[in-house]
Amino acid sequence: MNERKTGGRRRGRPAASSDGEMRERLLNAATELFAERGIAATSMSEIAAHVGVTSAMLHYYFKSRERLLDVIVEERLGEFIATVREAVDGAGNDPFVMVRGLVAHVVGMVEKHPWLPPLWIKEIASEGGQLRARLIRRLPLDVHMRFGACVVAGQKRGVVNPDLHPYLLFVSILGLTMFPLAVSKIWKQFPTLKEMGNQGVADHAVSLLLYGLMGGQQSRGKRTHAAR
Repeated sequence: MNERKTGGRRRGRPAASSDGEMRERLLNAATELFAERGIAATSMSEIAAHVGVTSAMLHYYFKSRERLLDVIVEERLGEFIATVREAVDGAGNDPFVMVRGLVAHVVGMVEKHPWLPPLWIKEIASEGGQLRARLIRRLPLDVHMRFGACVVAGQKRGVVNPDLHPYLLFVSILGLTMFPLAVSKIWKQFPTLKEMGNQGVADHAVSLLLYGLMGGQQSRGKRTHAAR
């Protein structure tokens, strides 16, 4: 009869009021460690230790390593997918607004979640990345189709460079944002770039993309008009 009572709660499990907070802490720790070290190099016990709990606690919330990876894609990368959808849906039929908005949304997500670029490079872009197949299964193809259709419509109106591939442009946007932000620790060692922040990367990407969208040969006046 010496066992301490906990209001009917099984001993060792978190109180109901702390469930959400502990789950978030564990999920944040897993995401950050996976981004820093890679999934293959990070054990469940290391994730638990990072938060100061046992592996049993981690398994209580996520059951298995595979389930943890699924939740990271559903909830953490799912937030990224949602912000991409917001940028595309909010552009109307203007491809220039859409490109600006998409770059801003991607960089905004990185500001909020610095783990995003390294995780993207390690576990999605790289061959053998353990999140690639999971993410592909959840990609909103309808958003990609609307993105491309908006570019095609601009090409038909004569305001968008006809040589651009309307669907590959989306990949170019990710390449001009995710990759430089993922390797910023390298190029920030250059004296000429050490003061540049995330907004500088965004501005650079937008300049390149809009120049490409408008063909690069049009007059400044026409470019300005088209970008409005």
